[in-house]
Amino acid sequence: MIEAIAPLGAMPDLEKPALVLPPVTQGPTFATAIGDGLAGINQSVTAADSATRALAAGEDIPVHDVMIALEEARVDMQMVVQVRNRLLSAYHDIVTMQV
Repeated sequence: MIEAIAPLGAMPDLEKPALVLPPVTQGPTFATAIGDGLAGINQSVTAADSATRALAAGEDIPVHDVMIALEEARVDMQMVVQVRNRLLSAYHDIVTMQV
């Protein structure tokens, strides 16, 4: 037949699961990430400049390689400007925020 449900007091003690957090890994700081990004963009602009100078000096360098280097540098600079604009906008929003 149907057995009665045992009251909660009759249940065996259950162990509480231990709270285990994964170890915290230190990633790059914001300043390091920005510095690395700017260094990469500077390298891109320098490569485009040297390719342009080489082409102007009459060296045997394909024109399409120069154009690709220039376009990469242009896109990188546009990204830097947009990141700067977003950071300034966020700073402005925080400064004008009413507490």
